Amino acid sequence: MTATASRTTTDYSIAVLTPSNIERPATPEAVAVVLGRASEAGQAVIPWGAGTKQRQGNAPRAYDVALDVSGMNELLEYEPADLVVTVQAGVTLAALQARLAESGQFLPLDPPYAQRATIGGTLATNASGPSRLLHGTARDLVIGLRVATPQGEIVKSGGKVVKNVVGYDLNKLHVGGMGTAGVIVEATFKVHPLPAAQATIAATFQQLATAHAAAGRITRSFLYPRAVDLVRNIDGKGTSTGWTVLTWSAGSPATVDRQARDVAQWCSEGGATHVERLDGEAHDAVWASVIESGRDEPGAMALVKLSCLPSQLPALIAEVDRHAGSSPPVPLVAHAGNGVVYVRLPGATLETVRRIAAATHELGGSAILEDAPDALKAQVDAWDPSGLAARRRDDFDLMRAIKTQFDPNSTLNPGRFVAGI
Repeated sequence: MTATASRTTTDYSIAVLTPSNIERPATPEAVAVVLGRASEAGQAVIPWGAGTKQRQGNAPRAYDVALDVSGMNELLEYEPADLVVTVQAGVTLAALQARLAESGQFLPLDPPYAQRATIGGTLATNASGPSRLLHGTARDLVIGLRVATPQGEIVKSGGKVVKNVVGYDLNKLHVGGMGTAGVIVEATFKVHPLPAAQATIAATFQQLATAHAAAGRITRSFLYPRAVDLVRNIDGKGTSTGWTVLTWSAGSPATVDRQARDVAQWCSEGGATHVERLDGEAHDAVWASVIESGRDEPGAMALVKLSCLPSQLPALIAEVDRHAGSSPPVPLVAHAGNGVVYVRLPGATLETVRRIAAATHELGGSAILEDAPDALKAQVDAWDPSGLAARRRDDFDLMRAIKTQFDPNSTLNPGRFVAGI
């Protein structure tokens, strides 16, 4: 299988920076050679796949080499009976899903830009979607990695079987690490059987409190739905202040029917004004709109990722609305089972972003500016928009020490990650 990622930008620039050199290695060993030479020369390297995640994080302090690994796009090993697959980092998630589907299996990751995003970029940012409620994030699905380091070496972590205990769990250092400690060149995943049936129950509520209560009842139940989301105005065009609870059921036809019946009943009992079941294309379309909400025009507006305890969602959303002050209300997607919230802020100012981030921290949560117009991003730390995390966390020195150990010359993505790493 080969799957070349389609470029989402016309060049390799990030903010106002443009590389002086573009490398397109065809093998993991060639990636290691490029990194080793760049480290010795004191050059800054930015790894690239499809470019769908390059707006995340801060702008790099320096940028000499664009390292495009999208040409490394082979499926290396796949044994359906073992539920394990190994691929190179340049394989797109969509191509991998298509190949797995031929054997009745899938990788339960549904991040944004899944049609174009590569495995490497998805892992480097630990991108996920609504299905994380049941299946977890990429960190929970990766069982082994091969990583090219700035020392010019290839290192391995984990293994190629589901049950393995092999030294330190360095997979979790690299998954979500923004490529700051090494470049992922291969990944091994545990995969799952495709569900025989899927459906969505969409329930409309006039008040956030009743919608949140219904969503909480569903997530705490014995049904184990694949996803439960609270959404409002996700197309950015609505004028309603109402809320929709979306419940994604997956499994055997009998299981899906049972879940749909119970969820519909609970929502009706909880005060829903309208309840409907979505199947087939309607089911697919509603979750595509949720996953891609706020990402149709990268860089056009602020997109903030907030997190809090699920029980704190009403308080957090109230703070968002208080500081956003928008009419119609700002588009919002909340994963009701884990407290992750995505908010689009059209026309947001620096002060608006900072106030929302500060309010989130006061509730014990965290805030990340995932995307914004370049002029706004240049004024703020994307990982700490309020500036409160730097004063309250005590692990930044440890993070910097790890960065120094793995990348002593700050070759990879300098300044893009947390705490200026």
